[in-house]
Amino acid sequence: MARNTHLPLYDDFLDLFINHEVNNWQAKDFWEKMLTSRPNMPKTAKRRMYSGLKILLNFEYLEVSPTTSSKKCFRYKETPRLNNLRNQYKKQKLQDIFMSKKSDLLIELEEKENNIEFLNTLLSNDATLEKYFITHKHEIEKKINSNIKLMEDILS
Repeated sequence: MARNTHLPLYDDFLDLFINHEVNNWQAKDFWEKMLTSRPNMPKTAKRRMYSGLKILLNFEYLEVSPTTSSKKCFRYKETPRLNNLRNQYKKQKLQDIFMSKKSDLLIELEEKENNIEFLNTLLSNDATLEKYFITHKHEIEKKINSNIKLMEDILS
């Protein structure tokens, strides 16, 4: 959810949407969930929550369920747009984690390449040792590349 428009309690709403699926919720359900994550929330925040719900309706992240709502009590449900937001957030989170992990794996890959180079120098000195080192060489090559490929597969 890009912050082009000021959404009151932005972080609270984002946290709520990431951790919960909104289906047939009343405003009090939003308030209760926000209070569980931040118990010391001031009373004025409740008005800001109502303003936030109105903005979320206007930008079509939420919609009022016409079958279960009444004039006095709205029931909210999420739209596909909110579901896309949730998926984008999770994908971005995974990308951040994977990028740091990938850099660690690339450092480890460099170390493994040094190990392979060392094995190759041993083999160049004595070719009879090849049958002892060949399995270690293949295992080293396979492990690192498979981890990087797995991360790329998950992100795509």
